[in-house]
Amino acid sequence: SVQSRPSLIPLSYSQERLWFMDQLEGSVEYNTPAALRLSGQLNISALEQALSLIVDRHEVLRTVFKEQGGQPYQFIKEKGGWHLSVIEGKKYQNDNNALRDYVKQLTSKPFDLSKDDMLRAELIKLAEEEHVLVVTMHHIASDAWSIPIIIKELAELYSSFVEGREAQLRPLQLQYADYAIWQRSHLTPELLEEKINYWKTKLEDASPLQLPTDYKRPALRSTTGATTTFTVDKEVLTQLHKLSQQEGGSLYMTLLAAFKVLLYRYSGQQDISVGASIANRTQQEIEELVGFFVNTLVFRDEVKGDATFTDLLRQVKATTLGAYEHQEVSFEKVVEVVVKERDPGVSPLFQVMLVMQNTPEAPQLKLGELTLSGESYEHTISKFDLTFFVNETAGGLKGMVQYRTDLFKAETIEKMMSHFKQLLVSVTKDPLQKVGQLPMLSAAEQQELLTSFSVN
Repeated sequence: SVQSRPSLIPLSYSQERLWFMDQLEGSVEYNTPAALRLSGQLNISALEQALSLIVDRHEVLRTVFKEQGGQPYQFIKEKGGWHLSVIEGKKYQNDNNALRDYVKQLTSKPFDLSKDDMLRAELIKLAEEEHVLVVTMHHIASDAWSIPIIIKELAELYSSFVEGREAQLRPLQLQYADYAIWQRSHLTPELLEEKINYWKTKLEDASPLQLPTDYKRPALRSTTGATTTFTVDKEVLTQLHKLSQQEGGSLYMTLLAAFKVLLYRYSGQQDISVGASIANRTQQEIEELVGFFVNTLVFRDEVKGDATFTDLLRQVKATTLGAYEHQEVSFEKVVEVVVKERDPGVSPLFQVMLVMQNTPEAPQLKLGELTLSGESYEHTISKFDLTFFVNETAGGLKGMVQYRTDLFKAETIEKMMSHFKQLLVSVTKDPLQKVGQLPMLSAAEQQELLTSFSVN
């Protein structure tokens, strides 16, 4: 139920942490960009009206963050103040590199959280029937789950303007501000304390993961990164599902256990913490809201070389379930209570992530007669040493690895991906093998080893 709003609306816990970070050091790495190429007859005023209505409909997109006595509060701007920038971009029509640079410049412009709309959009006119729409949001007002919501609403609103009809969108039952107020009253200081203590106990004295790197770790953490992809075929995926079911766990738990084996074998460390992001939309009313709900969890386990993979999987399952039960505490809050001294060269509590992407598929965006395609722009940020993203598709698993280029060479990451794939095959073949002995070399590497031994 929606509670009455105080005169100064608080931020949600996660918004508050982002706001503090922004105050300290800016937060441009929390810009969430999307670029779309629109080919065909575009009705620009319908596009502007549609986007403007989305900003009117979701208060969080026109919320700014002001402060009183050092405490931030949400201030929701009036409806109707949002505008689309349209620029002439003929010069980019046949110069893709210049276009990409310009898009990058647009998406990396910082937001002023105290006065900007949290969604900005620029339409670049390349030709009469060729446009690129660049949309940038700040993470304080949105997350990955918010993107398909916006795309779906944009498609419906645009068509309704072009066809001159009423848009078919369900009214929103509540707004992000209502969620923030609810969160503060539901997570009472006592309950918060209890949940925080769980994390304190669980993560006390965790040691940072020291993966062998190609380059010396810089004293200050940079976020310059690159990405590369891998796939796991359908047969292996089917076997992984089977193994997960036998142990009463989820596919994610099995992938996480195998990932921990990989990290243990690479680092030689037993204390392994891996981060994960979760949608954190546990109530139905918030499933259709644009906003910042996502949270980061840390899964810490002791990986022992002489335990069987099944043993490790059971332990990982228990760890994961425990973390889910305490997921309402924002990650930044956990960092605050657990980390004694921040090392600027290392991200706190974990350095690698394994993320299962289960956000709803972004629907094929149809704007009347236009055909749309994603415009590629370089995403050159890696917040952590390594992040493995995994997506389940009809044909198997699709994976993407984001890594810090100041630590790793591309070929090191390629090799690591092939070891991970090989481990997945090994655990499905025999989950009772010992963790320290699970085969992870590719056929080519085994051949290479044999050859190098037989030379002498």
